[in-house]
Amino acid sequence: KGGVVSKYVFIILFAVTMVVVLRIIPSGINAAEKAKELELQRSRLEAEKNMIEAELKESRVSIMLSQIQPHFIYNTLMNTYYLCAQDPPKAQRVIRDFTRYLQNNFTAIAQEDTISFEKELEHTRAYLAVEQASYEGQVFVEFDTPNTSFNVPPLTLQPIVENAVKHGTSKKEGVSCLHISTKETDAFYEIVIRDTGVGFDVNRQLGDEHKHIGINNVRQRLTSLCNGTL
Repeated sequence: KGGVVSKYVFIILFAVTMVVVLRIIPSGINAAEKAKELELQRSRLEAEKNMIEAELKESRVSIMLSQIQPHFIYNTLMNTYYLCAQDPPKAQRVIRDFTRYLQNNFTAIAQEDTISFEKELEHTRAYLAVEQASYEGQVFVEFDTPNTSFNVPPLTLQPIVENAVKHGTSKKEGVSCLHISTKETDAFYEIVIRDTGVGFDVNRQLGDEHKHIGINNVRQRLTSLCNGTL
């Protein structure tokens, strides 16, 4: 209706529209393909993440289980067996403390984060109560722990204390003492375990690392979970 001028205006507008459409369609296709590719990448990353988390969980369980020393369990069961006939009330106390020890160990297996030091200290006390029943009158324990308002990875204090009993105080003739203390500084909390056992040459290399897997596990978890050192 507008004549020749309107005809050319229409043609120009149509051509511009087609150019725009032809540009938009490939972009839309590319965007869809890109979105599909990103979704596949996200799915792969999610699967890899789940696999890594499963491996970490399995590794953590293995580490925790390795901290439960078979010799301690066997010795405790045999000592309790004889105590049942010799001193039934004491046998009951040992069973109570040993049950608490086992409960804390298996609770720690399900624990993915750090726990309060008080909880770890309670677990250590249960362990020491069982050991003191076996080494009655030979192993004394002193606690100097005014600072407990901090967290540690589960099963870190108890294995070190067990190491001190197994390799230090229990091998010494006569009476020996185990001392556990905490101290707070401006930069960190410090836990010290000392014993008056047989001692060892600090300049001698430890040798076979497989014999010290418990200590290495503690060191690894202190570093990874709370940036601590042993």
